[in-house]
Amino acid sequence: MRFASVAEVKNQFSMYLARARMTKEPIVVTHYGKPCALIQAITEQDLEGLGWSQLAEARLREAWEGEDDGLYDYL
Repeated sequence: MRFASVAEVKNQFSMYLARARMTKEPIVVTHYGKPCALIQAITEQDLEGLGWSQLAEARLREAWEGEDDGLYDYL
């Protein structure tokens, strides 16, 4: 597991994403030396297993609740 400060990640975000994807090693992002976030490569199967599509649908339903727009009918 690697550690990187918020400033380092901000300046080289693409590099950290690529590193996480290539090495499959998680990167802990720190803020003033304390962990605050995690960068970790995931796959579409990981998302399916976590139920993200259901969460996204629920969030969209909440966002469009009460709207008369036809987009809501597509969900």
